[in-house]
Amino acid sequence: MADDPRRVYKQRFEEELEPERYEVFALLDSLTPDRRNFLQLLGGGLFFSVTVRAQDRDLPLRVQLADDGTCRAFTGKMEMGQGARTLLTQAFAEELGVPVERVQLVMGDTMLCPDDGGTWASMTTPQTVPVIRQAAAAVRARRTGDGAALTGPATWHTLGRSVANVHSQAIVTGDKKYPSDLATPGMLHAAVVRSPHHRSSLASYDASAVEGLPGVRVLRDVDLLAAISTDLAMARHAATRIQAVWQPESLTPQQDWPALFRKTAETPVEQPRARYPPLFRQGDVDAGMRAATARQSSTYWVNPIAHVPLEPRAALAMWKDDAVTIHCGAQAPFLVRQEVAQALKIAESRVRVVAVDCGGAFGGKQRGECEVEAARLSRVAGAPVRVAWTREEEFTGSYTRPAGLIEIASGVDASGRLTALRFANYNSGAAGMAVQYEVPHHWVGFHRTTAAVRQGSYRSLAAVANNFALESHIDEWAETLKLDPVEFRLRHITDARLREVIEKTATRFGWAQARRGSGRGVGISCNLEKDARLALCVEVEADGADVRVVRMVATGDFGAALNPDALHNQMTGALIQGVGGALWEQVSFGASAQTTRRLSQYRLPRFTDVPRLDVEVIDRREVEPAGAGESPITLTAPAIAAAIFAATGIRRRVLPLLPLA
Repeated sequence: MADDPRRVYKQRFEEELEPERYEVFALLDSLTPDRRNFLQLLGGGLFFSVTVRAQDRDLPLRVQLADDGTCRAFTGKMEMGQGARTLLTQAFAEELGVPVERVQLVMGDTMLCPDDGGTWASMTTPQTVPVIRQAAAAVRARRTGDGAALTGPATWHTLGRSVANVHSQAIVTGDKKYPSDLATPGMLHAAVVRSPHHRSSLASYDASAVEGLPGVRVLRDVDLLAAISTDLAMARHAATRIQAVWQPESLTPQQDWPALFRKTAETPVEQPRARYPPLFRQGDVDAGMRAATARQSSTYWVNPIAHVPLEPRAALAMWKDDAVTIHCGAQAPFLVRQEVAQALKIAESRVRVVAVDCGGAFGGKQRGECEVEAARLSRVAGAPVRVAWTREEEFTGSYTRPAGLIEIASGVDASGRLTALRFANYNSGAAGMAVQYEVPHHWVGFHRTTAAVRQGSYRSLAAVANNFALESHIDEWAETLKLDPVEFRLRHITDARLREVIEKTATRFGWAQARRGSGRGVGISCNLEKDARLALCVEVEADGADVRVVRMVATGDFGAALNPDALHNQMTGALIQGVGGALWEQVSFGASAQTTRRLSQYRLPRFTDVPRLDVEVIDRREVEPAGAGESPITLTAPAIAAAIFAATGIRRRVLPLLPLA
């Protein structure tokens, strides 16, 4: 056994680490494939496992100092175009004191990486960066004998700089491989026979029309029906010739969803430690409303929208004995592993998910729909099977951002200050529900309801809906009281950083001098979301039913700017994406089916829709960084809605805002 690599490896661990500081051998005992394969995957070097306390959780991180001088960090977080790979590489390099080029980040492999949470909720910067830094500092201390203190902002060499995407060359040359590039010898392509209905079960099918097609097989696993072939085009052709009979479930008519939400609403209960508390309350709202000298109420509605990532999802599954490995583009690999294990009724230890950088997700690739299909079909086929969704499948096979009903009632005193606020969200969620304004009496709650259709996460979750409703309501008060919208906001805000971004934005925009009326209008919105302070001014031109956003000026304060250029890009991209949800995007449903099924039926922002942009990021180097991936998108819709009102006199309380009616 002298040459057993595991024994040699363990000896090197014991020389470097205290026994309680590593967990690799407990991990080795539960792995599939076997231990030698695991060590071969890792290669030589020292392997550290460090647990860091962050965000009230014990979060693990694995670090390897490889024999070739490469430093490797292992995380379950994913790169989806938002720059997480580059930022985490910067954090790792900073604390190890090595160049970025010496660092390799291994992401999303459930065999090699720890489960440190899915890539969502803008948590990579505030949660994972500190874990990476502390783990790297601990490894540095172990290797050098120095202390494990983190480097300070004043001495940063890598953090705080605009480091280019670590894969930028591969991206622009086409060398970078995405989920849609997945392939392996002996692979079969699967084309799933889809039901035209939103929910249904497979009653029967007739595949006689494909019996003569060369190399085509038809597979069925309960309600999953597919044609497979070594040729993708042949598989898809065969799938169109299979006659399937489906038993559909009816859907609540879309116009009846508000009534459904009210009827099935659950009373919110305080959960102050939840990530998104469903209830905030202070004072006595009823007494505050009775004492108000003026009151108004408004109802807002947000329609479901689709994620429309640049790359539709794809997954490649292959079985060996009773274990399956799935290569895919999931943004939550461990959650997908759990879903696959449950669907196939096998232990999670028999499922390995290897997620690779994907072409966008926006919350749409958290679940394992495509991966489950690939795993089920591969098991039936007895061969590796690739499932790649078409654009239509991407629309209809996943889920949408939840529809939302928001009801607001509020009152002001004789001086025009808000004294009471009642805010109720039905169905869309509690994210972004905390009010950025000082109102002495308030009740802000989220009512869970029965959903009419499949729904799930979308960039910022419900924060778009909640801020659209709140900021629109604030704008309505400014109009009612004949007060300037900027001044009315500032009289209710005590947070100095939020006040600063509002004032900076209004000044750069030229708010006081901006043109209003005759088809031209301006609007403003702000937010304090996920510890980021944000403000946006918008200018629109309206010509009949057509509205064009011509100018956007925005300011974001996210604390320390760890990669200023990437942070600026995230804010800019979110604002532009928000234009689609504000003006056009909407998914419609019929009696039993989703009727919005392709891009020709779904209006997204185009290059010609992008307005003149002035985006500024305030770098507060000494302040802990906040997440930026989600929060800026919450600004766009209310600012545009306010600008449309200023230009046309039409107050729209429904997303999308167009057509004006």
